Amino acid sequence: MKKILIVDAYNMIHRCRFNWGGGQSTGEYQIVFNFFRALKATVDKFEPDIVYFPLDGKPKARLDISDTYEANRAIETEDPEVIAYWDSFHRQKRIIIEVVKKWFPVITAYHPYFECDDIIYHLVKVHHSSDDITIVSNDTDFIQILNEFPNQVKLWNPVGSKYRENTGYDYVAWKSMVGDRSDNIPGVKGIGKKTATKILEKTGELEKRLEDSLFRERFNKSYSLIKLNDMRNEVDEIQYFTGNKLHIGSIVESFDHMGFRSILKEPYFGKFKEVFSKLLVENDTD
Repeated sequence: MKKILIVDAYNMIHRCRFNWGGGQSTGEYQIVFNFFRALKATVDKFEPDIVYFPLDGKPKARLDISDTYEANRAIETEDPEVIAYWDSFHRQKRIIIEVVKKWFPVITAYHPYFECDDIIYHLVKVHHSSDDITIVSNDTDFIQILNEFPNQVKLWNPVGSKYRENTGYDYVAWKSMVGDRSDNIPGVKGIGKKTATKILEKTGELEKRLEDSLFRERFNKSYSLIKLNDMRNEVDEIQYFTGNKLHIGSIVESFDHMGFRSILKEPYFGKFKEVFSKLLVENDTD
């Protein structure tokens, strides 16, 4: 049995937009700096054998169901400072992904038409069904994986610095009624968190509610957007990348160029190298 660490890539990158003391990170490479310190601390904490770094593709299937899925994430502004900030963020995001892919013994995974969440579910269900898995993300959508694999998977919430607890009910059904503002999923009108919990805790109540055509239509649409895909029929298009080993020379050159003096300074960099050098470089997804 191997210890598998799956880092919700974009979730971690977005959290690194903020300084640990509060406020948005600014500067040419500040988000990149925050990220590699956070990644080192995360790998050091969980001491895994293998680390995955899944990336987002276009959510084609969900957009086919609802063309407003995640539409609320678009940033519309004419403020030059805001535009400059987000241009900088996306540039730094590309740097992070490129450095991880090329020079770290971390497996990145990508599918052009599926989201990171779906890839994570696929990795858990298909490739590491007998391993000890920890998912690092503050996204509550992964609670549905806890529902299905309660004895195999742990979900670490880095914002609260604690593990998420499993629910005693079907989390996808619960969230399908409540909705998800972050993804622009409305849920069922008039159903809040407490009511949704009561419906699922009462035997037969959900089935009774589903007899109402309007309830059923809204519930089923939300359910299809929230439920993760295991991607069994899409495995050939999943792209895996691993640097195979820790490329110290390239990392030092890149970090020096970006001015990461505190990372490169000993004894921190010695520990940095030690943490990542322990990772297995084999690709168990073949």
